[in-house]
Amino acid sequence: MKKLAIFFLAVLLTGCVDKEIIDDINIEVAVGYDLLEGSEDTYRGTILFQEFQTDKSVINRTYSGNGLLRKDLILDVSKQTSEPVVTGGLKLAIFGPDISEKGIYDLVDSFQRDASIGARLFILTAEEKAEEVLEGNYGSRGNSTYIYNLIEHNIEHHDIPYTNLHLTMRDFYQKGEDPFFPQIKKISNDKVEVSGISLFQGDKEVDVLPVEKMFFFKLLVDKYSEGNFEVKLPGGDLAAVKSIRSKRKISILDKKTNIKITIRGVIREYTGKTLTQEVIKKIEKGLEKEIERETLKLLKKFQKLEIDPIGLGRMKKTQTRNFDFKKWEDDYKNMDFNVTSDVLIEETGVIE
Repeated sequence: MKKLAIFFLAVLLTGCVDKEIIDDINIEVAVGYDLLEGSEDTYRGTILFQEFQTDKSVINRTYSGNGLLRKDLILDVSKQTSEPVVTGGLKLAIFGPDISEKGIYDLVDSFQRDASIGARLFILTAEEKAEEVLEGNYGSRGNSTYIYNLIEHNIEHHDIPYTNLHLTMRDFYQKGEDPFFPQIKKISNDKVEVSGISLFQGDKEVDVLPVEKMFFFKLLVDKYSEGNFEVKLPGGDLAAVKSIRSKRKISILDKKTNIKITIRGVIREYTGKTLTQEVIKKIEKGLEKEIERETLKLLKKFQKLEIDPIGLGRMKKTQTRNFDFKKWEDDYKNMDFNVTSDVLIEETGVIE
């Protein structure tokens, strides 16, 4: 009898769910924000929709509007479309340089307050206006899927640290760790590329790390499960260290932070004549020295910018009773860093 009652209740509840026919709605898959030209507080938003054709091709359509809040954009775009706007498919939020420097918290906060938007949303910055990026025509599966996959595979296999909406809101809400976002650049009407990492102080962009520094940044803030790096030896020969796996260990004292980075990898390419054990040791030592030198430069750069993308303040707070953030901010400005690395080449193929 109880099972029968549950069955009838389920049938009644399903009748209360609003139904949407996918051909009769506009599903928002990406949104871009720029500061409206000539304004200090009004943004220009651009929403991307994708229309799937019977031949499996995709048409990218963008609509733009102005406002002070995200709901203003939705209302403005709704006046331009013949079907209702639905936010449940949003994959990307892209911020242009002007609005990134002004502050993005209010707009990002609106995403996590919308229950239809998933935590796996990627937040990105762009070198040019976000509207220009979304108006391209990338790949055969639509702009949103193209850019999303670009970021996802660079997280899994290359130099972008793990990021999503959930982690971003964690960094915004808690003290002791500043957010960062991948930056992209439109290089043609059919192609975009990763161009760096945007560093934020609170919700404002203060600097951008170039692509060549991203490997070292990821070693500090994340771990590699698969990666690649090129090592140049004193004689000019090059070795490609691939399938890099890394982990870090951080010990924070009162006036000094010790960071140990451990790397395991394999050599897949070598331009020299003979790959001997002696050469392998040189590759290991060369990579160790470069990691220690470049990561130390980054740490000092973060101090100068007064940002903490690694989250040292958050780590210290978990270790300290009655933690005083004001004292920590003063300590962080004058803290010394000691970085050590341990590189082991586990596989080289044939050794002569």
